[in-house]
Amino acid sequence: MLTKEVTRLRDRDVRQRRKAVRRLFEDGDPGALPHFIPFLNDSDEWFVNRAMLAIERWYDGLDPNIPESLSNSEKEDRRLLAARVAIRMESPKKMLARLTEDADLKVRIAAWTNLVKFDPDEAFRAIESKDTAVRRIGVESLFGSGNVDELLLARLMSDPSSSVRLSISKIISMKPDSDNLKRIYTESGLSEMKAADASQAIRESALIALQTPWIQDYLSSENPKQLTALAPGIRESEWLDHEEAVETVMRLASDRLLERILRKGRGEKIESACLRVLKDSRRSASCKTRIVLDRIGRRPSAKFVESILSLGIETEGELGSAVSMLVDDQSGIRGRGQKT
Repeated sequence: MLTKEVTRLRDRDVRQRRKAVRRLFEDGDPGALPHFIPFLNDSDEWFVNRAMLAIERWYDGLDPNIPESLSNSEKEDRRLLAARVAIRMESPKKMLARLTEDADLKVRIAAWTNLVKFDPDEAFRAIESKDTAVRRIGVESLFGSGNVDELLLARLMSDPSSSVRLSISKIISMKPDSDNLKRIYTESGLSEMKAADASQAIRESALIALQTPWIQDYLSSENPKQLTALAPGIRESEWLDHEEAVETVMRLASDRLLERILRKGRGEKIESACLRVLKDSRRSASCKTRIVLDRIGRRPSAKFVESILSLGIETEGELGSAVSMLVDDQSGIRGRGQKT
């Protein structure tokens, strides 16, 4: 069957060639790989893409010329493929080291990923990289190989990127066999990361950061300075797009932090979060009052106002007065809309 389909790869009819390519992929025979290599120079991008896919799937490392040719290409996607498959070679270190200096970040990341797998000692070079993603690769490799001691931990924790420091924090908190590192981490004071670090980490990746213990500790803060540093990162992140992140904030955030991160925002997601606060029996009346008052003048939706009214909040007291003011504001908006 392989011979028949390989023969059809040279058919003058492009439909027959494509049919042969599809059949060879269905058969999944790695022996077909050499017959795909010529397609790298085909004028039809469809065949070029299938040739690269064949290399990614079937390259066994025996022919060093394949990744070597790809690594010298002017096209980033080919150099990226070389970085991905080179590790299958018997001696990929020289090629991977060269690709770690590539002009394209994706190529550098792929090359470093495989280089530290092939030679874990290269992680010491990776943590000196200008690329934050590469330094994270180095950090993960060093912890994975057990090469982190007290001195190295202090050095790693001085990294200028909060995402690198966050990676270290996550690794230490999740490793079941790292009691000694946890002790060093805590006793050295390195675990006392600032609220500004937490804010930046949340801004970069809310879903990941908000599951990190030291960041969760900051959520319950009532300290004005810490809140001032923390709140902007949450507001500017995508925390409202992830239910898990929303649950974490709603469960752990202090009243003052909730007031700050829900302030000035608009839209369905903000209103949904506000309703969750109003329904939460753990939240103070003053917090709920501020949440309602902040909706005034922000064109609250009719659905939002109706949902608040359905909560049966008593009209007396500050919260009741705030709800009445919100209803009047929403009615005024509708009235102005009808006049126009």
